[in-house]
Amino acid sequence: MKIAQLKIIRNVLGDVCGYGWPLLMFRAVARKRQVLSRTQWGQESSRESDFVKRFALSSAIYLELIDRVGKPEAFEAMRRIMVPIGCNEQWSHMKGLKPSEVAPMGRLMAFNELMDEKGAPQFNRREYVERRDDVCHFTITRCVFYDFFAEAGTPELTELFCEVDRAFFPEAFPEFDFHRGDSWENTIAYGKEFCTFIFEQRSHGT
Repeated sequence: MKIAQLKIIRNVLGDVCGYGWPLLMFRAVARKRQVLSRTQWGQESSRESDFVKRFALSSAIYLELIDRVGKPEAFEAMRRIMVPIGCNEQWSHMKGLKPSEVAPMGRLMAFNELMDEKGAPQFNRREYVERRDDVCHFTITRCVFYDFFAEAGTPELTELFCEVDRAFFPEAFPEFDFHRGDSWENTIAYGKEFCTFIFEQRSHGT
């Protein structure tokens, strides 16, 4: 775990649990193996299993928080942990883009291609609905986050990755209006068949 991630976890758990946060963290680390044992990836050795296994700690922390403070407060604490950590990871991927990509759509497509190689999309299924110079519309028909958290018994945590998208994309690609159609809940996490991603380039001056 990176130091910056640990600081975020420590600060949030400290707010929720006070001086008892190290004990909760210790219990969560111990519980991580139990969480993994519920999933198909627990005994696997593959790129996908290596990718998803690190999220077992998120489920374990969440379950420990539920035991301690109840589900609503536990979920809010996980929002404060997972959204900034997720955004930071997205920004770290952004650093891999070539400086020559200056056109808005070129940057967006380059980012998508990079994530298809290094991020969660390499294990998801992305389908492009429309690609033009000013519009990019695609869907995710398989979400590895949802698959993992559902098997781990904490499917609602997937909603926080939807929030990462909502926070990250407008800041990273300010030339676009990012939305999911008629509702921000048009994602697998909220029970839809697929996740909707729509980027529409803004007119100059808007």
